[in-house]
Amino acid sequence: MDLPISFDEALKEWERFEEYLVQARYAIRNNKTGVPMEKDMTQVLLRISKQFKHPAVSKALIHGTIITATPFLMNGGNPYTRRAGYYSCYPLGDVEDSTDAIFDMERDLVSIFQHAGGGGIDVSKIRPKGTIVDNGQGLASGPVSFAKGFSHLSERISQGGKRRGALMIQGDWDIKDVKEFITFKGDNPGQYTGCNISLNVTDEKFWENEELTTLVAEYIWKSGDPGLLFTQKSMANTPVPAKYNPVYSNPCGEYLSTKDTACNLLTVCLPKCLHEDKDKFFDGVFEAARLAAIAGNEILDLGGFPPIERIKINTLKFRPIGIGFTGLHYAMNYFGVSYADEHEAPLFAKATQLALMLGSMQGSLDYAEFIKKEGKQKKLTPQEWNMTYVDKIDSEALAFIASDMPNKAQWRKRTTDIFTTLRKLGGLYNSVTTSQAPTGSISQLMRVACTGVEPYFSMIQRRKVKDVDDTWKEFVLVPLEFYQYEEEKLEWVADQTAHKIEPYQQIRILEACQAFNHTAVSKTINLPADTTVAEIKKILQYARKSNLKGITMFRDSSMEGVLSDHGSKLEATGEFCDMDVRSGSTYKFRGPAPLYITANKGGQGHVREIFLNTTKSGSTLHGMSEALGRVISVALQHDYRLVGKIARTLEDISSDGAWISASLGRCYSIPAALAKVLDKNAEDELKEDPDPYVGPSSYASCPACGKLSLRRSGGCNQCVSCGYSSC
Repeated sequence: MDLPISFDEALKEWERFEEYLVQARYAIRNNKTGVPMEKDMTQVLLRISKQFKHPAVSKALIHGTIITATPFLMNGGNPYTRRAGYYSCYPLGDVEDSTDAIFDMERDLVSIFQHAGGGGIDVSKIRPKGTIVDNGQGLASGPVSFAKGFSHLSERISQGGKRRGALMIQGDWDIKDVKEFITFKGDNPGQYTGCNISLNVTDEKFWENEELTTLVAEYIWKSGDPGLLFTQKSMANTPVPAKYNPVYSNPCGEYLSTKDTACNLLTVCLPKCLHEDKDKFFDGVFEAARLAAIAGNEILDLGGFPPIERIKINTLKFRPIGIGFTGLHYAMNYFGVSYADEHEAPLFAKATQLALMLGSMQGSLDYAEFIKKEGKQKKLTPQEWNMTYVDKIDSEALAFIASDMPNKAQWRKRTTDIFTTLRKLGGLYNSVTTSQAPTGSISQLMRVACTGVEPYFSMIQRRKVKDVDDTWKEFVLVPLEFYQYEEEKLEWVADQTAHKIEPYQQIRILEACQAFNHTAVSKTINLPADTTVAEIKKILQYARKSNLKGITMFRDSSMEGVLSDHGSKLEATGEFCDMDVRSGSTYKFRGPAPLYITANKGGQGHVREIFLNTTKSGSTLHGMSEALGRVISVALQHDYRLVGKIARTLEDISSDGAWISASLGRCYSIPAALAKVLDKNAEDELKEDPDPYVGPSSYASCPACGKLSLRRSGGCNQCVSCGYSSC
């Protein structure tokens, strides 16, 4: 197969895209003008590297071998910010059953979002809907009503002013309102995009409830929610003792730990560790993870907590760090391993994860020695570790080394030395050291196209980004490593892209990465559009029997169709027109409220759908705008020729404000702005649209670019058009 552009052109595209991402999200801005003061990733990495005392850590950061999480990239060494949050997310635990507790949790979430973090909460303790309250004078609204409110809160408050809030809402499978909890997102598409929801499977009785497991499978088929968290496995397979209840999740599901702690995430860039000798590659992963653990500990000692005292106290008490990697598929292909290989791919993933875990554990020990030599800080106290888990993971590591690792003697000695010291101390200096995050945006910054443990999404990735003048530019991002491959190898890689990896193989890779992971792995299991509810139930049972601590699935074309009976293939239906494939254009207007209007066209190139988003979710203006878009969409799906008549009906409406578009000019009402969009697209039907985005209609609207191109990936929402990530 031929690549669409030359290597030099591909490199320039990555450089331009990196410049956009840095200036849009990561660069320090002038405190008076708001103009970005950093141009590219090199400058960002140089800034944050200066925050670390350990010279090898600073060098690894500058080289890109390790990278911190987004909040530290934004705020580390930033002299201007007043909200210097350094951590990605915070599991906050249970929402207690009182009005005061609910409002306290909302206040804490707002503070976390403002400090560039995401949150995780559990609503299981809130009394059921219909419970008598106030001495018989009223009825409780139930946990789902408050879950909806928390979701809207997450939508409205941006993380550090750079990205929308992120939130996980957990609920036990046996609460009275469980059916409403399972269905509320799927029954209201697009209304509760501020949260992920996960059902806590607390015991085996869940699997005996046929009605409930079927309902879960149906709504996974319909919308991708809920995910499942296997809390018993979480309790048993972690260094954190059960008395600390390590079952609370962050928004993307990879950090399962005790409540009121920060998930202090760092990433090892596997492509930077590559070596023609596979054993030296694993050595490189070990060393990178060791340095990442030291970096994570230094970040903890720098602070950067939101103004919630219990989070600071608990995080410094438990000192969690979560080290993962990115570029697994790249590394597999480098060594001739196919992501689709049922035997070799899981073995490679497991070996990489073992090297990462051992390196991170060694780094925890080394940091204590480092600060002792520095003499500038009090001595660290070892954490209390779950010794049953320690014995289990030690035994499994030695068994795997004996059968599947190269240079067995070296790895056996490393493992024995680390676990001997651990047992002597009673634990390491961190409660956990590994966690596999999605790594969406930071992978793109490192020019890694296969993020986290995910396979390549496609051979060529297109990203549309907004320029300073509100115009849109498209970047064609081709993985640079592809230019080293012969045509035969390119074809081989093309057969391993995301939609060609069957679900059970995805779970095998997840199992391999979970084996030596102290917390969990964030990855969405991608399902083909024709997957049935019955097949989803089988996959859930497969995951139940695995070592996974949870599972999230997303079916292509979710929300397009209706359920069919008896486990037959589920089909998308359309009463008026075929909208299986649509292309769209989004227009931004500045005015009393930011306005995005998206016009989608069907297969024949006629406008068939209109979406209006005022970005004020939940307001009357938002509701009326959404209603206007829906009504017009129904009319256009019935007869596309109505587009001109609708535009003429709307164009003369005026209001007390003005909305301005760089390409369409000034409009004196939202209906008038819509009329201009309709006219523009009606004109474009007469000529070929040179630059459409084409994608499944099940994608949600991206909060960054407004396009219907937001999909679930690796536990968080990622835009396949502009590169936005909620994580």
